Parts: sequence; structure tokens; C-alpha cells
Amino acid sequence: MKGNKLTPGSNMRWESSRMILPEHREQWLKHQEKHNKAKKPELDPQRWEELEWLLSDAMRNNDSLRFTYWQDGLFFEVIGVCHYINHAQQQFHLMTQDGVHYLSFHKLVNVDLYKAQ
Repeated sequence: MKGNKLTPGSNMRWESSRMILPEHREQWLKHQEKHNKAKKPELDPQRWEELEWLLSDAMRNNDSLRFTYWQDGLFFEVIGVCHYINHAQQQFHLMTQDGVHYLSFHKLVNVDLYKAQ
């Protein structure tokens, strides 16, 4: 005869081991997050040259661009018009719907034309 947890003879001593302490959960989530992070892809010189052509055409025509960048193991996108390229500080000045956004050269992963749908 098999009983439930509340019937006599059940093993109540080990039932509490199913509980996860908040500290353990927090460490487990950090561990999972660390495993899900990606390494930053490096752009080769040929790809940089392609991006320079795309950027110069887009700046001349005031086209919207989608900038994909890497930060802390995760990829993000920002959409806007490249207003200025600051070579001294190595960053792009982007005009977005939320205002000016500064994007560092070393975070950049990809740039492509953005066509609103």
C-alpha cells in the first residue's frame, strides 16, 4: 500500500530537501547566465571597410541603420541615424527616437540598413 506524504510511514524527513534556498537559487541563476553569455566576435579589416562604405552612404542619405553591438556577453540592437563618427573617442553618435546614443567602436558587431515596416 502506497500512502501520500501525510499518511503514517511516509518519509517526511527528506521532504524538506526539495526546497531551494534563495542563496542557492541566486547562484544557480548566475551560473546559468554565465553559460548563456557569448564571446564577442571580432570584425576583420575587410568587414570594417564594408561597414565604412555603408556608414558613409547612410550618412550622406540620412538613412536609418540597425547597429548590433555586444556588451557583457549579450547582443543588443539600436536603430537610428549615424549623426557623427568621433574618431578621437572611438564612438558613433546616433540619433534615435530616445535621443542621442553613443556607441563605442569596440562594441560593434554589425551594421545594416533599417527599413521600417
